[in-house]
Amino acid sequence: MRYFIGFIMFFAWLVTADALTPLPDNSPSFFSGEWAGTGEQGTYCYLNLSADGWGWVLIDGGAGDWLGARMQWRNRQQALQVEKIIPLPTSTQLRVMPLGKFVLGSGFNQSLMLTWNEQSGGCQLQKIETTARHLIRARSAIESLLQRERMR
Repeated sequence: MRYFIGFIMFFAWLVTADALTPLPDNSPSFFSGEWAGTGEQGTYCYLNLSADGWGWVLIDGGAGDWLGARMQWRNRQQALQVEKIIPLPTSTQLRVMPLGKFVLGSGFNQSLMLTWNEQSGGCQLQKIETTARHLIRARSAIESLLQRERMR
């Protein structure tokens, strides 16, 4: 009887193992969308990744001037890989400077880390739609708390 139960448990583990660890997503839609985040000393970073494998990177170091580049990217098993960087041309009217190099790394819980030089601590980025959902939930929680206080 002990061996039979062990056999059943082993078979059940094999069947549920796939459900616990999904296969890596290689589709461009995994990373496509708008990403935004902040870093040290008021740095703001913005990514716009389209499903065709091209995107934009903009970094504001806190003074209102943008560093920018166009990029070609690829999803390699849920790791964002930058294939090509095309710095944006300098524009004094738009206050845009070219961004020649940067590194994008996948983080925990569908976040990205953007670094562009040794002095910067980089930016932690999240999808804007994810941030908007968190914002709605936070506002709802605060509103519920305020309603409870009013009832007292």
